[in-house]
Amino acid sequence: MEQIQRVALLPKLRFATAAQLAAVLPPDDDVQPLFMPRRSASDLFIALVEAGERVAAIRYLAVSLPRREAVWWACAVARHFPTPMTRPEEEDCWAAVESWVYEPGDAKRRAAYAPAQVLDFSTAAAYAALGVYWSGGSLAPPETALVIPPGDALTGSAVGASVILSCVPGPARDIAARHDTALTIGFDIANGGSGLVEIGERP
Repeated sequence: MEQIQRVALLPKLRFATAAQLAAVLPPDDDVQPLFMPRRSASDLFIALVEAGERVAAIRYLAVSLPRREAVWWACAVARHFPTPMTRPEEEDCWAAVESWVYEPGDAKRRAAYAPAQVLDFSTAAAYAALGVYWSGGSLAPPETALVIPPGDALTGSAVGASVILSCVPGPARDIAARHDTALTIGFDIANGGSGLVEIGERP
């Protein structure tokens, strides 16, 4: 929690205020009062955590980060909370996601969709891959001239789901601590860091 409270200006964020965030991803009724019109995005994250709304903080940080950084956040959290890869398709999916992060481009963006589909769009890796696919370009088939741009919040929504799923394995009593760890990693990325931070013992 102490690390969460040290949130700086978070220069990498795409949005400066809570109001701008709410316009992109309307808040649920239970967190709506925290979205004060003049509240900065950085202050919003502290308020969400202090109110115990860590899942909401993850969702909104995922939307706030630039798309490439957001997808990398999903990768960094998965690395911090590794789970047994029971299916080789899971490793293939993460490999496709990280390949796009290291060398973003439309071909690799589109290539991330197939492994997500193999995983039935239901795992942390699959959601991260969807975040890649929704990061830009067109959602129409490449052989058509039709252009269907993705919605502004789609990548963030997928990344938020990926991060939340990566935090699930482990004792239920420690889930808030795992959420705090994921947020600390995300804040490091939002401050221009790599996200590969040491945070002590993993809950």
